[in-house]
Amino acid sequence: MNQTEFHKHSATFSNGNSFEKIRRLLDFLGDEPLDILDVGCGASPTLHKTLRTLGHRITGLDIFPASPTSQHSKILESDINETWPVPKDSFDLVLCTDVPEHLYDPTHILREGKRVLRKDGSIIFGVPNHFDLRQRLRMLSGGGIIHWDHVRYGESGWNYAHIRFFTLQELLHGFREHEWFVRAAQFNFMGGGIFPTRFTPRFFRRFLLTRFPNLFSGKFLFLLQKEPLRSQKITWISLDKTPKGV
Repeated sequence: MNQTEFHKHSATFSNGNSFEKIRRLLDFLGDEPLDILDVGCGASPTLHKTLRTLGHRITGLDIFPASPTSQHSKILESDINETWPVPKDSFDLVLCTDVPEHLYDPTHILREGKRVLRKDGSIIFGVPNHFDLRQRLRMLSGGGIIHWDHVRYGESGWNYAHIRFFTLQELLHGFREHEWFVRAAQFNFMGGGIFPTRFTPRFFRRFLLTRFPNLFSGKFLFLLQKEPLRSQKITWISLDKTPKGV
């Protein structure tokens, strides 16, 4: 079974509302509604309902068959490894979070994003950090590559859906190589980490996260812009606690 067939028959997504994950990266409360493409959205994304309530128009792409409960969503059943079945220059924003790590060629997202986005379009690109401090200690003790947060789902080397493992430096290099411009980056202090939030002050967690994101961030989330930035300044967002939904 290849990777596409695996995802067609395996529900490797969550139906929780992940708006909390992305809301700091872009102003979703602006006056202008956005045309949004959610790549790898899953079968019944609650996120779509939230974005539609805010006035945005959203289309989803996923190989997993849409659920009957997806009536509030327009979901196109599609292999996202192939050319996306939408016209060029037709969207303002592409959402692709917790998806690139599942693809043999994650750069396909960057190439197709260039095609389907309008001139001022953006991508919200997010992946888990497989190399935070807790995971490094787990691997050193023989725990393997399965992320510590995924062990509870019974994942093993035989059925793990993640096939790409990014460092922060590799992500930034890949964006530059494919001529995407980082407008904002969001890091969150690793949830359930080895520094429990109730025992560590907020300023200390924020310092660790800002100074050593590769060690202390649970996810890497980026707002990528298609066109060069008017200002070279990047917005760096550090969350001292992993919000619910992330």
